[in-house]
Amino acid sequence: MGVWHVLGLDEADWGETGLFFVTIGVLVALVTVGLVNPSLLTSTLNGAYDWVLHNFGWWFMLLGGVMIVFGLFMTFSRYGKIRIGGEDAEPEFGLYSWIAMVFTVGFGSSIVVWGVGEPVQIVNNPPPQPFPVGGAALKPLALAFMFLHESFPGMAMWYIPVTLSFALMIYTQSVSEYKLSSMLDVVFDREEHGWLYWLVDLSALVAMVGGIATSLGFTAQQLATILDTVYGLQATTLTYGLFALIGLVFLGDVWLGLRSGIQNAARLTMVFMALAAAMLLVVGPTLFTLNLTLDATGIWLNNLPRLMFYAAPTSGGSWPQQWTSFWWAWWVAWGLFVGSFVARVSKGRTIRETFVALVVVPSGLVWAQHGIIGGWVLSPEYFGPVSDALAANDIPAAVATAISITPYGNVLGVLLVLVMVGYILTTLDSAVFMLSAITLGDENPNARNRAWWGVLLAFLGVMTLRLPAFSAMQSFSPVMALPFTLYFLVLVYGSYITARDYYREELAMPDEEPFFSFTTRTESTTGDEPTGGDGYTTDGGVGTENDD
Repeated sequence: MGVWHVLGLDEADWGETGLFFVTIGVLVALVTVGLVNPSLLTSTLNGAYDWVLHNFGWWFMLLGGVMIVFGLFMTFSRYGKIRIGGEDAEPEFGLYSWIAMVFTVGFGSSIVVWGVGEPVQIVNNPPPQPFPVGGAALKPLALAFMFLHESFPGMAMWYIPVTLSFALMIYTQSVSEYKLSSMLDVVFDREEHGWLYWLVDLSALVAMVGGIATSLGFTAQQLATILDTVYGLQATTLTYGLFALIGLVFLGDVWLGLRSGIQNAARLTMVFMALAAAMLLVVGPTLFTLNLTLDATGIWLNNLPRLMFYAAPTSGGSWPQQWTSFWWAWWVAWGLFVGSFVARVSKGRTIRETFVALVVVPSGLVWAQHGIIGGWVLSPEYFGPVSDALAANDIPAAVATAISITPYGNVLGVLLVLVMVGYILTTLDSAVFMLSAITLGDENPNARNRAWWGVLLAFLGVMTLRLPAFSAMQSFSPVMALPFTLYFLVLVYGSYITARDYYREELAMPDEEPFFSFTTRTESTTGDEPTGGDGYTTDGGVGTENDD
């Protein structure tokens, strides 16, 4: 048995083998620096993070506006009825399993971590005066920003473009290479620009692994803090042990595959998530939570464009860039992985159905969860202790403090730990599936290669326990996201061209009107009255073949 077989590379070409080893080499170097000199890694990442958001925060906001217009257009235009995989494709998963996988892969422990951290931080460090929404109270405004950043329009901006591009190019047009770089086929020629394709795949793999490892790092620190603060246990040692146990379960899931492993982990996570939310709503400040959620919802929905493009140019600070631009950059890095995976599990569904499963349903679920968590930590009896813990330590400490002062906190802590473990499993399962698929160019990559990717991700996640500051982990994704903003523009163009051509060839009726129809002035050379009797013709203007 050769080394290539053990690594799952026995059928890979040299380019694919290079992707695997170069990506691992870059990330092992990052791990080494993090373990040997965590202060250096922290200062470097934080410096790059500040530079990106200060100079390009406006660009993330502007691009987000373009992305949401594109996503809504593709969904609600005639292209929305295109079926992923072709018109004869059948869904591979049942409705509940499909939605569970789409939701759990799109979100991690950020629902708990940032659901506590962001609203409290905004109340303590509010946007500069005047507020972006005049007359709004600070706590509902803080929760409205939370809805904006993690519910809608975030998912419609950053997940849908990658999902549609991957679905249309790979599963509908059937390009030969199962890679993110295949989205470039509409613009470039692979034979002439092979180096560019390889570089895009390499950058995507590094960005995806970095973003996923960052999320795992959030969860690792949060688990360690809960075990320490709520249960008084030796946090770091137990967290290492917990990750080892998760790793064993993960390896079992790898061999079970997409249908049994990832599907079942996602379904269980949804159950634990619902139980935790229901318990928190009952034992927490119920009346305050309901009223605050409704108030914040009104601010969010009534001022959506204002909040999306709030840049505070005259304030002299960078408050919006540290929040909205950070979130949009985070979505870009995370969207590469989530979008490609959602396309994989959505074969047999139409674009409109996928939009509902990826945007509408998750937005509702996240809205409910953040309303419950936000009402919990912003209520008068909880806000003070949580705020003090956040100021003295970091977000994981604030979450653990909130749990410890809640009635039946020990039970709530167990449920939240189970939710986080579920998110770790679904994230690892789906992440290694797509990392391996993109590396090998194979829709169904072998279990050996997926297992090696899983080991790397788990190692990176545990490494973050050694970082001296929680903020260091949040810096990696925005820094890696910046170059991929240009890639998103290519996705928009490629998706539209592919959908347009496919629709004309497969779905358009012979007598169907062009999507854009113009009227043009005609000159009569025979003295007869022009078509229509008023000097105009309505033949589609410049021709039906290029109207789209």
